[in-house]
Amino acid sequence: MTARECSARVTAVAVGAMSWRWLLLSLLLLAPLAQAESKILPWMMADWENPTPHLADTGISARELALSIGRRLVVFSHAERDITIPSGKGPRAFGKARFVTAVARVDIPADTMRRRMQDFGSYRHLFPMLTESQVMRLDGPNVVARYRLEIPLPALATFTVDFRIKHALEKDGSISALLIDGKAESLIAMLGGVSDELADQPVLSRWEFIPLNAQQSLLVFTYWDRVELKSYFSRKFMQEYPELKVIGPYMVAAGAAESVHRNFLAPQPLKGEPNPPDIASLAKMRGLMETLTPYGHVAVMEPEQAVSSGLKVPPLRYAALATRIQTPPAASRRLSTIYERLPELHKEVRKVGVQDHGRQLDLKLDIRFAFMIIRFSLDLDLDLNWLRPDKVEFRRTAGELAQLRGMSEWLPIEGSNDTLMLISAAHEVGEGAPLVLRMAHSIVERIPYIDPLSSMTVQLVVMERLKPWIEKQAAAERAARPATP
Repeated sequence: MTARECSARVTAVAVGAMSWRWLLLSLLLLAPLAQAESKILPWMMADWENPTPHLADTGISARELALSIGRRLVVFSHAERDITIPSGKGPRAFGKARFVTAVARVDIPADTMRRRMQDFGSYRHLFPMLTESQVMRLDGPNVVARYRLEIPLPALATFTVDFRIKHALEKDGSISALLIDGKAESLIAMLGGVSDELADQPVLSRWEFIPLNAQQSLLVFTYWDRVELKSYFSRKFMQEYPELKVIGPYMVAAGAAESVHRNFLAPQPLKGEPNPPDIASLAKMRGLMETLTPYGHVAVMEPEQAVSSGLKVPPLRYAALATRIQTPPAASRRLSTIYERLPELHKEVRKVGVQDHGRQLDLKLDIRFAFMIIRFSLDLDLDLNWLRPDKVEFRRTAGELAQLRGMSEWLPIEGSNDTLMLISAAHEVGEGAPLVLRMAHSIVERIPYIDPLSSMTVQLVVMERLKPWIEKQAAAERAARPATP
Protein backbone atom coordinates (compact mmCIF):
# COMPACT_ATOMS: atom_id res chain seq x y z
CA MET A 1 0.00 0.00 0.00
CA THR A 2 1.10 3.52 0.21
CA ALA A 3 3.19 4.81 2.98
CA ARG A 4 0.65 7.21 4.06
CA GLU A 5 -2.13 4.70 3.85
CA CYS A 6 -0.20 2.26 5.81
CA SER A 7 0.28 4.92 8.34
CA ALA A 8 -3.15 6.28 8.27
CA ARG A 9 -4.71 2.96 8.58
CA VAL A 10 -2.18 1.73 10.97
CA THR A 11 -3.15 4.68 13.01
CA ALA A 12 -6.84 4.77 12.46
CA VAL A 13 -6.90 1.13 13.24
CA ALA A 14 -4.09 1.02 15.69
CA VAL A 15 -6.58 3.23 17.34
CA GLY A 16 -9.86 1.41 17.32
CA ALA A 17 -9.34 -1.89 15.55
CA MET A 18 -6.06 -2.53 17.21
CA SER A 19 -7.29 -3.29 20.67
CA TRP A 20 -10.87 -2.29 21.30
CA ARG A 21 -12.21 -3.37 17.94
CA TRP A 22 -10.26 -6.61 18.05
CA LEU A 23 -11.58 -7.39 21.51
CA LEU A 24 -15.16 -6.56 20.63
CA LEU A 25 -15.14 -8.56 17.43
CA SER A 26 -13.46 -11.50 19.12
CA LEU A 27 -16.17 -11.46 21.77
CA LEU A 28 -18.93 -11.22 19.23
CA LEU A 29 -17.54 -14.01 17.07
CA LEU A 30 -16.07 -16.37 19.64
CA ALA A 31 -18.18 -15.59 22.64
CA PRO A 32 -21.30 -17.50 22.78
CA LEU A 33 -23.37 -18.19 25.98
CA ALA A 34 -23.54 -16.73 29.51
CA GLN A 35 -24.89 -19.70 31.29
CA ALA A 36 -24.60 -22.45 28.79
CA GLU A 37 -27.66 -24.65 28.89
CA SER A 38 -26.80 -27.94 30.55
CA LYS A 39 -29.22 -30.06 28.56
CA ILE A 40 -27.55 -32.12 25.86
CA LEU A 41 -29.83 -33.08 22.98
CA PRO A 42 -29.42 -36.14 20.72
CA TRP A 43 -28.24 -34.14 17.69
CA MET A 44 -25.31 -32.80 19.69
CA MET A 45 -23.86 -36.29 20.12
CA ALA A 46 -24.69 -37.58 16.63
CA ASP A 47 -22.00 -38.37 14.06
CA TRP A 48 -21.51 -35.61 11.48
CA GLU A 49 -19.31 -34.74 8.53
CA ASN A 50 -17.41 -31.50 8.80
CA PRO A 51 -17.43 -29.57 5.47
CA THR A 52 -14.42 -27.50 6.55
CA PRO A 53 -11.65 -27.86 3.92
CA HIS A 54 -8.43 -29.67 4.76
CA LEU A 55 -5.03 -28.15 4.00
CA ALA A 56 -4.61 -30.83 1.30
CA ASP A 57 -7.59 -29.32 -0.56
CA THR A 58 -5.39 -26.34 -1.50
CA GLY A 59 -3.06 -28.62 -3.46
CA ILE A 60 -0.12 -27.26 -1.43
CA SER A 61 2.33 -29.78 0.04
CA ALA A 62 2.55 -29.58 3.81
CA ARG A 63 6.34 -30.01 3.72
CA GLU A 64 6.80 -27.32 1.07
CA LEU A 65 4.56 -25.02 3.06
CA ALA A 66 6.56 -25.63 6.23
CA LEU A 67 9.84 -24.87 4.40
CA SER A 68 8.46 -21.63 2.93
CA ILE A 69 7.01 -20.19 6.15
CA GLY A 70 9.75 -21.29 8.55
CA ARG A 71 8.91 -20.11 12.08
CA ARG A 72 6.19 -17.71 10.95
CA LEU A 73 2.41 -18.06 11.25
CA VAL A 74 0.52 -17.62 7.97
CA VAL A 75 -3.20 -16.98 7.43
CA PHE A 76 -5.06 -17.27 4.11
CA SER A 77 -8.50 -17.76 2.56
CA HIS A 78 -9.85 -20.72 0.61
CA ALA A 79 -12.01 -20.62 -2.50
CA GLU A 80 -15.70 -20.25 -1.70
CA ARG A 81 -17.77 -23.41 -1.29
CA ASP A 82 -21.35 -24.41 -0.48
CA ILE A 83 -21.73 -26.25 2.83
CA THR A 84 -24.31 -27.97 5.03
CA ILE A 85 -23.98 -28.21 8.82
CA PRO A 86 -26.11 -29.86 11.54
CA SER A 87 -28.18 -27.87 14.01
CA GLY A 88 -31.01 -28.33 16.48
CA LYS A 89 -33.45 -27.51 13.67
CA GLY A 90 -31.97 -29.97 11.20
CA PRO A 91 -29.38 -29.53 8.43
CA ARG A 92 -28.62 -25.93 7.47
CA ALA A 93 -27.19 -24.97 4.07
CA PHE A 94 -24.94 -21.98 3.39
CA GLY A 95 -23.67 -20.81 0.04
CA LYS A 96 -20.32 -19.24 -0.79
CA ALA A 97 -18.71 -20.03 2.56
CA ARG A 98 -15.14 -18.72 2.60
CA PHE A 99 -12.97 -20.49 5.16
CA VAL A 100 -9.79 -18.99 6.59
CA THR A 101 -6.79 -21.12 7.59
CA ALA A 102 -3.92 -20.32 9.96
CA VAL A 103 -0.79 -22.50 9.63
CA ALA A 104 2.35 -22.68 11.75
CA ARG A 105 5.16 -25.12 12.45
CA VAL A 106 5.47 -26.47 15.99
CA ASP A 107 8.50 -28.22 17.47
CA ILE A 108 6.55 -31.20 18.77
CA PRO A 109 5.55 -34.51 17.13
CA ALA A 110 2.13 -34.56 15.49
CA ASP A 111 0.83 -37.38 17.73
CA THR A 112 1.88 -35.50 20.85
CA MET A 113 0.28 -32.29 19.59
CA ARG A 114 -2.90 -34.17 18.73
CA ARG A 115 -3.17 -35.68 22.22
CA ARG A 116 -2.58 -32.26 23.74
CA MET A 117 -5.39 -30.70 21.72
CA GLN A 118 -7.77 -33.59 22.46
CA ASP A 119 -7.52 -32.70 26.15
CA PHE A 120 -10.37 -30.19 25.99
CA GLY A 121 -10.41 -29.76 29.76
CA SER A 122 -6.94 -28.19 29.63
CA TYR A 123 -7.80 -25.54 27.02
CA ARG A 124 -7.94 -22.94 29.77
CA HIS A 125 -4.16 -23.30 30.05
CA LEU A 126 -3.61 -22.70 26.32
CA PHE A 127 -5.92 -19.84 25.35
CA PRO A 128 -5.66 -16.37 26.97
CA MET A 129 -8.59 -15.29 29.15
CA LEU A 130 -10.24 -18.70 28.88
CA THR A 131 -10.88 -19.44 32.56
CA GLU A 132 -12.95 -22.63 32.37
CA SER A 133 -12.96 -25.62 30.04
CA GLN A 134 -14.73 -28.87 30.74
CA VAL A 135 -16.06 -31.90 28.88
CA MET A 136 -19.80 -32.23 29.42
CA ARG A 137 -20.27 -35.53 27.59
CA LEU A 138 -18.10 -37.97 25.64
CA ASP A 139 -19.54 -40.67 23.36
CA GLY A 140 -17.05 -42.34 21.04
CA PRO A 141 -15.63 -39.70 18.69
CA ASN A 142 -18.25 -37.10 19.70
CA VAL A 143 -17.68 -34.63 22.51
CA VAL A 144 -19.65 -31.72 23.93
CA ALA A 145 -17.48 -29.25 25.85
CA ARG A 146 -18.24 -26.03 27.69
CA TYR A 147 -15.89 -23.04 27.90
CA ARG A 148 -15.87 -19.73 29.74
CA LEU A 149 -14.08 -16.59 28.62
CA GLU A 150 -13.59 -13.71 31.08
CA ILE A 151 -12.39 -10.27 30.02
CA PRO A 152 -11.83 -7.67 32.77
CA LEU A 153 -13.21 -4.28 31.79
CA PRO A 154 -11.59 -1.22 33.45
CA ALA A 155 -13.83 0.48 36.01
CA LEU A 156 -16.78 -1.71 35.00
CA ALA A 157 -17.10 -5.45 35.41
CA THR A 158 -15.80 -8.66 34.00
CA PHE A 159 -17.27 -9.55 30.63
CA THR A 160 -18.15 -13.25 30.97
CA VAL A 161 -19.05 -15.45 28.05
CA ASP A 162 -19.84 -19.13 28.14
CA PHE A 163 -20.18 -21.31 25.07
CA ARG A 164 -20.67 -24.92 24.16
CA ILE A 165 -18.91 -26.67 21.31
CA LYS A 166 -19.71 -29.94 19.57
CA HIS A 167 -16.32 -31.57 18.88
CA ALA A 168 -15.61 -34.63 16.76
CA LEU A 169 -12.42 -36.67 16.75
CA GLU A 170 -11.97 -37.51 13.06
CA LYS A 171 -10.43 -40.70 11.67
CA ASP A 172 -7.38 -38.84 10.31
CA GLY A 173 -6.66 -37.38 13.75
CA SER A 174 -8.18 -33.95 13.08
CA ILE A 175 -10.51 -32.27 15.58
CA SER A 176 -13.74 -30.70 14.32
CA ALA A 177 -15.77 -28.09 16.17
CA LEU A 178 -19.27 -26.68 15.74
CA LEU A 179 -20.80 -23.97 17.91
CA ILE A 180 -23.88 -25.20 19.75
CA ASP A 181 -25.05 -22.12 21.63
CA GLY A 182 -23.87 -19.13 23.62
CA LYS A 183 -24.51 -15.78 25.28
CA ALA A 184 -22.49 -12.93 26.78
CA GLU A 185 -23.15 -11.48 30.22
CA SER A 186 -21.82 -8.37 31.95
CA LEU A 187 -22.80 -4.88 33.04
CA ILE A 188 -21.42 -3.35 29.85
CA ALA A 189 -23.25 -5.97 27.78
CA MET A 190 -26.56 -5.07 29.40
CA LEU A 191 -25.97 -1.34 29.00
CA GLY A 192 -24.69 -1.57 25.44
CA GLY A 193 -26.95 -4.29 24.13
CA VAL A 194 -24.03 -6.51 23.17
CA SER A 195 -25.51 -9.81 24.32
CA ASP A 196 -26.93 -12.02 21.60
CA GLU A 197 -28.29 -15.53 21.64
CA LEU A 198 -25.99 -17.49 19.34
CA ALA A 199 -27.78 -20.82 19.33
CA ASP A 200 -28.60 -20.47 15.62
CA GLN A 201 -25.35 -18.76 14.64
CA PRO A 202 -23.09 -20.89 12.42
CA VAL A 203 -19.46 -21.19 13.57
CA LEU A 204 -17.32 -24.06 12.29
CA SER A 205 -13.66 -25.07 12.53
CA ARG A 206 -11.09 -27.87 12.33
CA TRP A 207 -7.63 -28.50 13.82
CA GLU A 208 -5.18 -30.59 11.78
CA PHE A 209 -1.82 -32.00 12.94
CA ILE A 210 0.43 -32.95 10.04
CA PRO A 211 3.76 -34.73 10.74
CA LEU A 212 6.88 -33.18 9.19
CA ASN A 213 9.50 -35.34 10.90
CA ALA A 214 10.01 -37.14 14.20
CA GLN A 215 10.15 -33.89 16.18
CA GLN A 216 8.12 -31.33 14.22
CA SER A 217 4.61 -31.00 12.84
CA LEU A 218 2.41 -28.52 11.04
CA LEU A 219 -0.42 -27.03 13.09
CA VAL A 220 -3.42 -26.08 10.93
CA PHE A 221 -6.56 -24.27 12.14
CA THR A 222 -9.38 -23.56 9.66
CA TYR A 223 -12.36 -21.40 10.62
CA TRP A 224 -15.60 -20.04 9.22
CA ASP A 225 -18.60 -18.19 10.59
CA ARG A 226 -21.61 -16.34 9.32
CA VAL A 227 -22.66 -14.63 12.50
CA GLU A 228 -25.51 -12.13 12.23
CA LEU A 229 -25.79 -10.25 15.51
CA LYS A 230 -29.18 -8.80 16.34
CA SER A 231 -28.68 -6.35 19.22
CA TYR A 232 -28.78 -2.64 18.42
CA PHE A 233 -25.16 -2.02 19.44
CA SER A 234 -23.86 -4.97 17.43
CA ARG A 235 -25.87 -4.13 14.30
CA LYS A 236 -24.75 -0.50 14.35
CA PHE A 237 -21.13 -1.48 14.82
CA MET A 238 -21.18 -3.93 11.91
CA GLN A 239 -22.98 -1.40 9.71
CA GLU A 240 -20.28 1.15 10.50
CA TYR A 241 -17.46 -1.30 9.79
CA PRO A 242 -18.75 -3.88 7.26
CA GLU A 243 -15.19 -4.98 6.45
CA LEU A 244 -15.11 -6.77 9.81
CA LYS A 245 -17.21 -9.56 8.31
CA VAL A 246 -14.18 -10.41 6.18
CA ILE A 247 -11.55 -9.52 8.76
CA GLY A 248 -13.16 -11.33 11.72
CA PRO A 249 -12.32 -14.90 10.59
CA TYR A 250 -8.70 -13.87 9.94
CA MET A 251 -8.43 -12.51 13.48
CA VAL A 252 -10.04 -15.55 15.07
CA ALA A 253 -7.94 -18.03 13.07
CA ALA A 254 -4.69 -16.17 13.75
CA GLY A 255 -5.45 -15.72 17.44
CA ALA A 256 -6.43 -19.35 18.00
CA ALA A 257 -3.45 -20.79 16.12
CA GLU A 258 -0.92 -18.41 17.68
CA SER A 259 -2.21 -19.23 21.18
CA VAL A 260 -1.10 -22.82 20.59
CA HIS A 261 1.87 -22.11 18.31
CA ARG A 262 3.74 -19.92 20.80
CA ASN A 263 3.65 -22.69 23.42
CA PHE A 264 5.50 -25.17 21.22
CA LEU A 265 8.08 -23.04 19.43
CA ALA A 266 10.96 -21.65 21.45
CA PRO A 267 11.66 -17.91 20.83
CA GLN A 268 15.05 -17.13 19.26
CA PRO A 269 17.29 -14.46 20.83
CA LEU A 270 17.39 -11.16 18.97
CA LYS A 271 20.31 -8.78 19.33
CA GLY A 272 18.93 -5.75 17.49
CA GLU A 273 15.77 -4.14 16.15
CA PRO A 274 14.47 -6.13 13.14
CA ASN A 275 13.59 -4.42 9.88
CA PRO A 276 10.06 -4.55 8.48
CA PRO A 277 9.75 -7.78 6.47
CA ASP A 278 9.83 -7.17 2.72
CA ILE A 279 9.55 -9.45 -0.30
CA ALA A 280 13.29 -10.20 -0.10
CA SER A 281 12.98 -11.58 3.44
CA LEU A 282 9.73 -13.35 2.48
CA ALA A 283 11.11 -14.61 -0.85
CA LYS A 284 10.34 -18.27 -0.08
CA MET A 285 6.70 -17.31 0.39
CA ARG A 286 6.21 -15.31 -2.80
CA GLY A 287 4.95 -18.29 -4.81
CA LEU A 288 2.56 -19.17 -1.98
CA MET A 289 1.25 -15.61 -1.91
CA GLU A 290 0.66 -15.51 -5.65
CA THR A 291 -1.13 -18.87 -5.49
CA LEU A 292 -3.45 -17.97 -2.61
CA THR A 293 -4.20 -14.25 -3.09
CA PRO A 294 -6.89 -14.86 -5.76
CA TYR A 295 -9.06 -16.10 -2.86
CA GLY A 296 -8.23 -13.34 -0.37
CA HIS A 297 -5.44 -11.75 1.64
CA VAL A 298 -2.39 -13.70 2.83
CA ALA A 299 -1.33 -12.53 6.30
CA VAL A 300 1.99 -13.29 7.97
CA MET A 301 2.86 -12.97 11.66
CA GLU A 302 6.60 -12.85 12.33
CA PRO A 303 7.82 -15.29 15.03
CA GLU A 304 8.09 -14.34 18.67
CA GLN A 305 11.64 -13.40 19.64
CA ALA A 306 13.47 -13.45 22.94
CA VAL A 307 15.30 -10.28 23.98
CA SER A 308 19.05 -10.70 24.37
CA SER A 309 20.75 -9.30 27.45
CA GLY A 310 22.24 -6.36 25.54
CA LEU A 311 18.92 -5.14 24.11
CA LYS A 312 17.26 -2.66 26.44
CA VAL A 313 14.05 -2.09 24.45
CA PRO A 314 11.92 -5.11 23.44
CA PRO A 315 11.88 -5.48 19.64
CA LEU A 316 8.79 -4.74 17.63
CA ARG A 317 7.03 -7.84 16.33
CA TYR A 318 5.85 -7.36 12.75
CA ALA A 319 2.87 -8.57 10.78
CA ALA A 320 2.70 -8.46 6.99
CA LEU A 321 -0.12 -8.69 4.47
CA ALA A 322 -0.08 -9.61 0.78
CA THR A 323 -3.04 -8.64 -1.42
CA ARG A 324 -3.67 -9.06 -5.14
CA ILE A 325 -4.91 -5.90 -6.89
CA GLN A 326 -6.28 -6.26 -10.40
CA THR A 327 -4.35 -3.27 -11.68
CA PRO A 328 -0.75 -3.04 -13.01
CA PRO A 329 1.92 -2.23 -10.39
CA ALA A 330 2.67 1.30 -11.67
CA ALA A 331 -1.00 2.31 -11.46
CA SER A 332 -1.52 0.58 -8.11
CA ARG A 333 1.50 2.36 -6.64
CA ARG A 334 0.51 5.76 -8.02
CA LEU A 335 -3.09 5.55 -6.83
CA SER A 336 -2.21 4.24 -3.38
CA THR A 337 0.28 7.04 -2.75
CA ILE A 338 -2.01 10.00 -3.39
CA TYR A 339 -1.82 10.90 0.26
CA GLU A 340 -4.21 13.86 0.09
CA ARG A 341 -7.06 11.48 -0.79
CA LEU A 342 -6.72 9.37 2.34
CA PRO A 343 -9.96 10.76 3.86
CA GLU A 344 -11.87 9.28 0.88
CA LEU A 345 -10.83 5.84 2.06
CA HIS A 346 -10.79 6.30 5.82
CA LYS A 347 -13.47 8.32 7.52
CA GLU A 348 -11.28 8.30 10.62
CA VAL A 349 -8.63 10.40 8.85
CA ARG A 350 -9.86 14.01 9.00
CA LYS A 351 -6.79 15.94 7.83
CA VAL A 352 -3.62 15.07 5.95
CA GLY A 353 -0.54 17.25 5.64
CA VAL A 354 2.18 16.38 3.12
CA GLN A 355 5.63 17.89 2.64
CA ASP A 356 7.33 16.34 -0.38
CA HIS A 357 11.13 16.37 -0.38
CA GLY A 358 11.60 14.04 -3.32
CA ARG A 359 12.46 10.55 -2.12
CA GLN A 360 11.53 11.58 1.41
CA LEU A 361 8.10 12.77 2.63
CA ASP A 362 6.77 14.17 5.87
CA LEU A 363 3.20 13.10 6.55
CA LYS A 364 0.94 14.51 9.27
CA LEU A 365 -2.30 12.70 10.11
CA ASP A 366 -5.21 13.97 12.17
CA ILE A 367 -7.36 10.99 13.15
CA ARG A 368 -10.76 11.14 14.84
CA PHE A 369 -12.55 7.97 15.93
CA ALA A 370 -16.20 8.19 16.92
CA PHE A 371 -18.72 5.43 17.46
CA MET A 372 -21.68 6.12 19.72
CA ILE A 373 -20.16 7.17 23.07
CA ILE A 374 -16.62 6.02 22.18
CA ARG A 375 -14.63 8.98 20.86
CA PHE A 376 -10.98 9.96 20.74
CA SER A 377 -8.43 11.74 18.55
CA LEU A 378 -4.91 10.78 17.52
CA ASP A 379 -2.21 12.87 15.87
CA LEU A 380 0.69 11.20 14.14
CA ASP A 381 3.72 12.42 12.17
CA LEU A 382 5.45 10.01 9.81
CA ASP A 383 8.67 10.06 7.87
CA LEU A 384 8.42 8.22 4.51
CA ASN A 385 11.48 7.15 2.54
CA TRP A 386 11.41 5.67 -0.95
CA LEU A 387 14.14 3.05 -1.03
CA ARG A 388 13.21 2.06 -4.59
CA PRO A 389 10.50 3.19 -7.00
CA ASP A 390 8.41 0.21 -5.82
CA LYS A 391 9.29 0.21 -2.09
CA VAL A 392 8.69 2.80 0.63
CA GLU A 393 9.41 2.62 4.35
CA PHE A 394 7.69 4.71 7.01
CA ARG A 395 8.45 5.50 10.63
CA ARG A 396 6.70 7.49 13.34
CA THR A 397 8.59 10.69 14.20
CA ALA A 398 6.08 12.34 16.53
CA GLY A 399 2.57 11.85 17.81
CA GLU A 400 0.58 9.89 20.34
CA LEU A 401 1.77 6.38 19.49
CA ALA A 402 5.08 5.40 21.07
CA GLN A 403 6.33 3.55 17.97
CA LEU A 404 5.15 2.80 14.45
CA ARG A 405 7.28 1.42 11.67
CA GLY A 406 6.65 -0.44 8.43
CA MET A 407 6.97 -0.59 4.66
CA SER A 408 4.97 -1.13 1.44
CA GLU A 409 5.90 -2.76 -1.87
CA TRP A 410 4.15 -3.13 -5.23
CA LEU A 411 5.26 -6.21 -7.15
CA PRO A 412 4.36 -7.66 -10.56
CA ILE A 413 2.69 -11.08 -10.77
CA GLU A 414 4.09 -13.15 -13.59
CA GLY A 415 1.59 -14.00 -16.30
CA SER A 416 -0.87 -11.26 -15.35
CA ASN A 417 -1.33 -7.48 -15.17
CA ASP A 418 -2.09 -7.69 -11.44
CA THR A 419 -0.13 -6.26 -8.52
CA LEU A 420 0.99 -8.14 -5.44
CA MET A 421 0.92 -5.45 -2.79
CA LEU A 422 2.82 -6.18 0.42
CA ILE A 423 2.44 -4.21 3.65
CA SER A 424 4.29 -4.83 6.89
CA ALA A 425 4.00 -2.88 10.12
CA ALA A 426 4.60 -3.00 13.86
CA HIS A 427 3.67 -0.57 16.63
CA GLU A 428 3.75 0.17 20.34
CA VAL A 429 0.84 2.02 21.94
CA GLY A 430 2.74 3.63 24.83
CA GLU A 431 1.66 5.92 27.66
CA GLY A 432 1.16 8.93 25.39
CA ALA A 433 -1.74 7.37 23.51
CA PRO A 434 -5.31 8.60 24.07
CA LEU A 435 -6.95 7.31 27.26
CA VAL A 436 -9.56 5.24 25.43
CA LEU A 437 -6.89 3.50 23.39
CA ARG A 438 -4.75 2.82 26.47
CA MET A 439 -7.75 1.41 28.34
CA ALA A 440 -8.63 -0.79 25.38
CA HIS A 441 -5.08 -2.04 25.16
CA SER A 442 -5.00 -2.79 28.89
CA ILE A 443 -8.05 -5.03 28.51
CA VAL A 444 -6.23 -7.35 26.14
CA GLU A 445 -2.70 -7.03 27.50
CA ARG A 446 -3.03 -10.59 28.84
CA ILE A 447 -2.85 -11.74 25.21
CA PRO A 448 0.92 -11.98 24.58
CA TYR A 449 0.63 -11.53 20.81
CA ILE A 450 -1.92 -8.69 20.80
CA ASP A 451 0.44 -6.17 19.15
CA PRO A 452 1.22 -8.15 15.95
CA LEU A 453 -2.39 -9.32 15.78
CA SER A 454 -3.53 -5.70 16.04
CA SER A 455 -1.10 -4.69 13.27
CA MET A 456 -2.47 -7.49 11.12
CA THR A 457 -6.00 -6.21 11.76
CA VAL A 458 -5.00 -2.70 10.74
CA GLN A 459 -3.49 -3.94 7.49
CA LEU A 460 -6.62 -5.98 6.72
CA VAL A 461 -8.80 -2.91 7.23
CA VAL A 462 -6.46 -0.91 5.01
CA MET A 463 -6.53 -3.39 2.15
CA GLU A 464 -10.25 -4.15 2.41
CA ARG A 465 -10.79 -0.46 1.71
CA LEU A 466 -7.83 0.24 -0.57
CA LYS A 467 -8.04 -2.67 -3.04
CA PRO A 468 -11.57 -1.93 -4.38
CA TRP A 469 -10.83 1.82 -4.41
CA ILE A 470 -7.70 1.38 -6.56
CA GLU A 471 -9.49 -0.99 -8.94
CA LYS A 472 -12.41 1.42 -9.27
CA GLN A 473 -10.18 4.45 -9.89
CA ALA A 474 -8.07 2.55 -12.43
CA ALA A 475 -11.19 1.38 -14.28
CA ALA A 476 -12.53 4.96 -14.41
CA GLU A 477 -9.20 6.21 -15.80
CA ARG A 478 -9.23 3.54 -18.50
CA ALA A 479 -12.81 4.39 -19.45
CA ALA A 480 -11.93 8.09 -19.72
CA ARG A 481 -9.10 7.57 -22.17
CA PRO A 482 -9.91 8.41 -25.78
CA ALA A 483 -10.39 5.41 -28.02
CA THR A 484 -7.39 4.51 -30.18
CA PRO A 485 -8.25 4.92 -33.90
